[in-house]
Amino acid sequence: MRGLKAVLKRELASYFNAPVAYVFAVVFLLVANGLFMTTFFLAGLCDMRSFFQTLPLLLLVFIPALTMRLWAEERRSGTLALLYSLPTSSGTLVLGKFLAAFFFSLLTLASTFIIPVMLAALGDPDWGPIWGGYLGAALLVAFLISLGQAVSAFFLDQIVAFIIALVAGFVSYLVGTDLISTSLDSWLPGVGSFLRQALGLSPHFSSLAKGVLPLRDVLFFLSYTVGFLILNAFTVSGFLRYFERKSFYVGAVFLLGGLLFFNAALVNVKLPRFDLTEEKIYTVSPAAQKVLKRLEVPIKVTYYVSPKEQLPAPMKTIARDVTDILAEFAALSPKFTYRIVDPTKDPELIPKLRQKGIVPFAVQTIERDEVSVRRIYSALSISYLDKKEEIIPEIMPDNLGTLEYDLIARIYKLTLKEKPLVALMVPAPTASPFMMGPQDPYRTLRDVLSYSGLELRNISLTAQDPIPEKAKLLLIVEPKELNDRQLYEIERFLRSGRSVIIAAQGFKYAYNPDPEGEIVAYPLKEPLTVNKWLKRLGVEIDERHLFDEQSVVLALSVPRRIGMFTAIIRQPVRFPMQIQVLPPQMNQKLSVTSRLSALLYLWGSALKLDEEKLAKLGLEAEELFHSSPRSWLHPYSPGPLKAETLAPAPKDPKGPFPLALMLSGRFPRTFEKVPPWPEEKDQKKKVGEKEPPNNGSGKDALSSKKSRLVLVGSSEMFAESAIQAFSNAVFLANLAESLTLGEELLYIRAKTQVQRYLREVSDREKFFWRILVMFGPPAVWVLFGGVHAVRRRRRREKYLRRRAR
Repeated sequence: MRGLKAVLKRELASYFNAPVAYVFAVVFLLVANGLFMTTFFLAGLCDMRSFFQTLPLLLLVFIPALTMRLWAEERRSGTLALLYSLPTSSGTLVLGKFLAAFFFSLLTLASTFIIPVMLAALGDPDWGPIWGGYLGAALLVAFLISLGQAVSAFFLDQIVAFIIALVAGFVSYLVGTDLISTSLDSWLPGVGSFLRQALGLSPHFSSLAKGVLPLRDVLFFLSYTVGFLILNAFTVSGFLRYFERKSFYVGAVFLLGGLLFFNAALVNVKLPRFDLTEEKIYTVSPAAQKVLKRLEVPIKVTYYVSPKEQLPAPMKTIARDVTDILAEFAALSPKFTYRIVDPTKDPELIPKLRQKGIVPFAVQTIERDEVSVRRIYSALSISYLDKKEEIIPEIMPDNLGTLEYDLIARIYKLTLKEKPLVALMVPAPTASPFMMGPQDPYRTLRDVLSYSGLELRNISLTAQDPIPEKAKLLLIVEPKELNDRQLYEIERFLRSGRSVIIAAQGFKYAYNPDPEGEIVAYPLKEPLTVNKWLKRLGVEIDERHLFDEQSVVLALSVPRRIGMFTAIIRQPVRFPMQIQVLPPQMNQKLSVTSRLSALLYLWGSALKLDEEKLAKLGLEAEELFHSSPRSWLHPYSPGPLKAETLAPAPKDPKGPFPLALMLSGRFPRTFEKVPPWPEEKDQKKKVGEKEPPNNGSGKDALSSKKSRLVLVGSSEMFAESAIQAFSNAVFLANLAESLTLGEELLYIRAKTQVQRYLREVSDREKFFWRILVMFGPPAVWVLFGGVHAVRRRRRREKYLRRRAR
């Protein structure tokens, strides 16, 4: 131990006493932090994914530069004999040098901790992937240091040692990429996949950077680190002293070969993994466990997958990954059974699978330096009693993160006696002069609800097309003009104990270029006849413009004259009615909004509450989300709006304002008489008619049941123009599922929403953090190096003065 301390102290002193080490740290920090900050505020994501994506490539260059001198310098300067004279073993020498380089590298890496500090100040990051990424970086550093140290022992020239270590590191990294491993497989079947798992750095590091700690990946880095150190110890004790070089070569080959086959064998060994993410994204959620434990009848899951040799290299482990997930489910419930089937082994099975909707799908691969398409199977079928099988047609590595939700959601809905029916009242598709056939502005909305397992029925809410008696939810989007009878039917449905969602706004905007080519917005007022009924309940959609400085940039397709031709170009515009809602503005206590990344509240309106009236009616109002403090309301005035002229006036009310509300309780009856349908001819007979006794539940309508009304001040956020932005679609699905199926599935789906966004950051804050992150840590290293150099010089001068006396 004393010898190890002596070597460690000597090596650490060589780092901190030489200017080269400080140059190494400063350049590394400038490059690593600088690359991260160039796109950080542009992306607006509160995570370090981009940092850990580029970090391995930087380490592949900088670590060989650090290790190239470890033994080459000793051999060139002749100090190797001095090391041999120390009363210590060659293994201690190797370990001491390794620990010194490892400690110095970790200290340099720790200097990037200013980035997590910035994330905590500007948002709410998930610390699991951050700590996992740093742990992966530390393991990668250990791997590269041991590799570079082993290479350095073979050469007198530091530059040669640097180049060889650099090439070896890049080879290890590249064989782990999809491109190289697939290309190798096309020429040497199985070789690319073998090297990817046994030697590739990228797949083993990427899982750690996601916030997962698989023991398999930790063993990969540790085994190679120990193996390279053992090789280095043999080199120092034997090869450099010219003892039996042939035996050394044979031993080195066996050692490296053993490491390759050891890590390749780990692929097929089931080892534990630890989920570091805050929301336990990669662990079966408690909600999923409850669903599985409630199974009373066996449910059978069959995974149809092509044989391993037919799969492209990135999918070689797909069967293992899916099997691991299914095994976790089977362990939670004896009613859950699964099996793995290769359809290619049974030709008679393929037509049957085709009838179910399971067909081979195309994946792109590389075959002998040519891009080709290969058709493979990777699909799940779920069977329960005599119900129609549920199918997940394509399972790829990219969607494994959503497999838990896809499975549990289908199981949950299969066990229901019948699908919940949603009555959908949206504008009908309209014809477009530029497109073939009618265009449905809410097509994706329908797809989202259908994918959630809900049965949809379009209604126009007329005497001939009323709300279905079996409907559990009434969804009204962009209601336009509503007559009194329609409002009455909505209230009647609500009072029967069923839920209603209304999404309406006061304005739409038409974007057009002015004569100078500048984009201007023309406001188009939307009818809000629904307000007549909402006011009786104590809420209202504000009929003034809602603007917010916390907005997003949208790209518009604009015709532009280029010579004799007209081209369609994409022009970015940013108006304050393109509002972005971030997590701090959302109600984190409610499951429908607690884990959303962000929302695009396009062209929406603010909501007004009469709290006194709500309290009098016994209704409880919960805010789902609100605008930012930099929002304001502006009275309507005809004429175009220009982005640069839209600024809050002194008299404009300032935010935040509620944008979405959930009212719950027993809703009152606000119609004394039943209004007639406009199309009814016999008006006299209908006027004065009392409310019918049956409200859909068989009881008197006067006894209102508890129900919920969700009011959203934007219908455009669910239209084609915005529903796929941020978490708009997830918010809609959360609302629909929570009001029809319950909230268990929401917690499972929320695990897939891993993106977290920064809060609104001012230009001054951006400048401050950019300067601090990019130049703060390097400045600390320069300052420390300067102070250390001055102290060393003073000690030397003091020592020389004493000798002179």
